[in-house]
Amino acid sequence: MSFFYESAREVGAAAGVDDRRRSPRFELLGRVHGQVVSLATPVRVREVSLGGLSFDSEIAFPVGAIHEFRLQLGDRTTVVLRGRVVRCLQHETDGEWRYTTAVQFIDDEPPPDDEKSLTDLIQKIA
Repeated sequence: MSFFYESAREVGAAAGVDDRRRSPRFELLGRVHGQVVSLATPVRVREVSLGGLSFDSEIAFPVGAIHEFRLQLGDRTTVVLRGRVVRCLQHETDGEWRYTTAVQFIDDEPPPDDEKSLTDLIQKIA
């Protein structure tokens, strides 16, 4: 069993949550900066897993839309991933409308040897 799975299971158990997702999710709480590359729009990354991510933004993203997302840690480790929007929920925060969007990553070819992968990024935040 991997370190990631054990860590996520411990977090879920401590919170009294039975998470049945395919990949453990990691809350980021501002440790990762996100950007929708095609729109040059910054987003607040909430959670990430090997299967996808969720983020908050000021704009709505249509379900089914495919975008590239740049995720960057404070040490400048960066990964660019493609994903499909699977859900976008509108909510009010401090009197302003915000959107929480869930994205499922699209399996592409593995990155070249000189590029960081999502697994590398998750290892650093786990």
